[in-house]
Amino acid sequence: MAPGQSGRTVVRAVWAVLIGCVIVGSLLPAKSPVIAGMGRLHISLKVLHFVGYAALGWMAMMAALAMVLLGVALEFAQKLSPGRSCEIGDMALNGAGVLAGIGIGGLWRRIATADNEG
Repeated sequence: MAPGQSGRTVVRAVWAVLIGCVIVGSLLPAKSPVIAGMGRLHISLKVLHFVGYAALGWMAMMAALAMVLLGVALEFAQKLSPGRSCEIGDMALNGAGVLAGIGIGGLWRRIATADNEG
C-alpha cells in the first residue's frame, strides 16, 4: 500500500459510513426498530439530522484544508528540487485554486439544480 493510502482509505470509509447513516436514517420508516431505538435515546431527531450533516460538512472542509496544506507543503518541498524555489505567492495561488474549485463546484451545483427545476 502506498504511503498515505491507509489514511485516505479510512477517510473514505468514514465518509461512506456517514453518508450511509444520513441516507438510511432519513429514509427509514418512523416505526422501524432503528428509529424507535433512537427515540429511546431521548435525542431529538432534528439534532441528529443537524449532527449528521454537520459531520459531512466538516469532512468536506477538512478535505479542502488538506488541499491548502498540501500546496504549502509542496512549495516548501520544492526547495529540495534542483532549479525549483519556494514562493509564498505560489502558496497563496494554491490556496486560491482550492477556493476557486469550491466556488466552481458550488456554481456547478446551482446550474445543475436550475436545469433540473426548469
